[in-house]
Amino acid sequence: MQHTEISASSNWLGSVIVMIQLLDIVIHAATDQLEPVRVVANLIIFAWVAIVMSGRISGKTVRMAVSAIGAYLLLNILFLATEGVTNTGGDLRSMLFLLVCLTVALSTLLTVLHRVNLQE
Repeated sequence: MQHTEISASSNWLGSVIVMIQLLDIVIHAATDQLEPVRVVANLIIFAWVAIVMSGRISGKTVRMAVSAIGAYLLLNILFLATEGVTNTGGDLRSMLFLLVCLTVALSTLLTVLHRVNLQE
C-alpha cells in the first residue's frame, strides 16, 4: 500500500471504531441500561483514536495502543466478572462480545496501519 492509501485506510478505520463506540453507548442509553464501566471503556477507545488520528503520538503508537486496548479489555472483563456473561433474561451478551471483538480487532489493525504510515 502507498502512503496515501494507508492514511485513507487509517482515517476510515478510526471513524468506524468511533462509530462502534458511539453505537454501543447509544444502544445502552436508549434501553436505559447505561453501564458506567463499559461507557468508560468506550471513552478510552474514543480518546485513543482521537489522539492517533491527530498524529500526536508518533513515537509511542504501540505502547499507547496496548495501554488503551488493554484498559478497554480489562474494563469489559471486569464488567463480565461482576454482571455475568448473560443478560437478565438469560441470553448470552452476544452484542457485547461482538462489539468488543470488533473494537479490539479494528484497533489492532489501526495500530499496524498507523505504524506502517509512520515508517514511510
